[in-house]
Amino acid sequence: MPWWSGCVGSAVVVCPWHFEGIPGMSLTSMRMSLAVLTARLPSTRLLRTRLLTAWLLTAWFLSAGHLAAETPPPQREEAWQVIYLNGQRVGYARWLIDPRERDGQTLIHTAAETHMTIKRFGQTLKMSTLLTSEETTAGDLLRFVFEMKNPPAQTTRTEGLVVGKELQLQTTINGRADKLTAPWTAGLKSPTYQDRLLRQNPLKAGESKTFEAFLPEFNKAAKITVAAGKTEAVKLLDGREAELQRVKVSNSLLPGIVTDAWINAHGETVKSSTNMLGTEMVTYTVSRDEAMNAITVAELDLGVSTLVKVRAIPNPYATRKAVYRITLADDNPAKVLPVSDTQSVKPGPSDNVAEVTVTALPLPAAAKVLPVAEEFTRPTSYLQSNDEKVQEHARLAAGELTDPAQIARAMEKYVRDKLTNKNFSTALASAAEVARSLEGDCTEHACLLAAMLRARQIPSRVAVGLIYVEGPSAFGGHMWTEAFLDGKWVPLDATLGRGGVGATHLKLGDATFADDAAAPLSAFASLLTVIGKLQIEVVSVE
Repeated sequence: MPWWSGCVGSAVVVCPWHFEGIPGMSLTSMRMSLAVLTARLPSTRLLRTRLLTAWLLTAWFLSAGHLAAETPPPQREEAWQVIYLNGQRVGYARWLIDPRERDGQTLIHTAAETHMTIKRFGQTLKMSTLLTSEETTAGDLLRFVFEMKNPPAQTTRTEGLVVGKELQLQTTINGRADKLTAPWTAGLKSPTYQDRLLRQNPLKAGESKTFEAFLPEFNKAAKITVAAGKTEAVKLLDGREAELQRVKVSNSLLPGIVTDAWINAHGETVKSSTNMLGTEMVTYTVSRDEAMNAITVAELDLGVSTLVKVRAIPNPYATRKAVYRITLADDNPAKVLPVSDTQSVKPGPSDNVAEVTVTALPLPAAAKVLPVAEEFTRPTSYLQSNDEKVQEHARLAAGELTDPAQIARAMEKYVRDKLTNKNFSTALASAAEVARSLEGDCTEHACLLAAMLRARQIPSRVAVGLIYVEGPSAFGGHMWTEAFLDGKWVPLDATLGRGGVGATHLKLGDATFADDAAAPLSAFASLLTVIGKLQIEVVSVE
């Protein structure tokens, strides 16, 4: 049975200020913990817990079988799983398949919920997701509802309804509902139907299948590839061994990440394993009572354990230029690292090595806003520049200033000073939520600043990548903001508030969070594809 309706979500993003004092953890003890963890885990990068939630959701709607035009209708059934990270129990999942009759047609209603509790830089983070979907017996998606909860942030809800050649979407964020219509390709499968097909049409060793399914958490279709392997002895949760068939599953939205699933003779998933964030996530199918046992917050801290250690960089945020040698196991870093106004990439001595030069682009004393695509200036469901509270903060930050560069500088410092409750207990909150709560980590700082810039018609977007952190002398996942000034994308970091950034921000991607683009979670996909595979060498710093 599929085990994730997506849980842990935005995995692990670090913000520079957090190392000024983790509750109950000194820098010395934190470094010792890091040394112990990195001795056991490969070097990785971070991301926020909501991203991992989305990835977990997509990763296992993958046990696809033969793409039969029609399969026998299933019986009502329920399954439970427990979820482990590096051998520590962190959550559970429930899966319910319920056939229903409507207008003389059998439709398959599926509900998948996941609940996880993890530790992130010393703070406890609770995440839950719920995905309900309706499909035909052939697996064609008809409608879905996807909810993500991360208290104290409000629930994010996306509803989708297929009407002819259109997908009608309604997304509710911070109590505000936005509607959108997108083109729909006939035959796209439900994200929850493949496991049923695998049970009814099992694959033989050496066989593989590829199909396309719509993934609500990314708001995109993905190509899913399933490859069946041999039967092997597998150790289960209770210590017993069972003869199970290994199935490897990959997802086009997250290349390089593979899930191993072990299925029994009935085509049911008994165990699964995925390596991510430098940790191994394992799930087991169990009884309801076993799944519902109380979760003890794990000692493994995903935030600390996923830092990428490097040699110390003195005065990092004042650097003008830095050269890094990036090694990526089993892939070419040049495919992942973009070229931008601040970053150049050239091939290294081998295919899995690249040399990256980051050159600081100072925030100018004065600047002009040149023409740019509308997606960088209009409000969106996550960057609500038309929200009353966001506009109020924009007015307070800018005051009487009229020059775009001066406004950007003032806003960056304003957000840093205004968000006084800097914590890791909130996943990706929208700008309107942050404008009211005034709390969060780097993603909340970046979203609020981007929305405030748009409120003053300054084009903006968010960037994701890595930032150097002085305390542990390591790189960690990060999000910041970019403003389009004098025809260039100038980086701003509201967690630092220094009037621009130095050469210690390694960029992996950017996003507008446009309503008609992929879901915001897609912005983090580049991070997931390299987590656990990345090494960084500091070659030179100026």
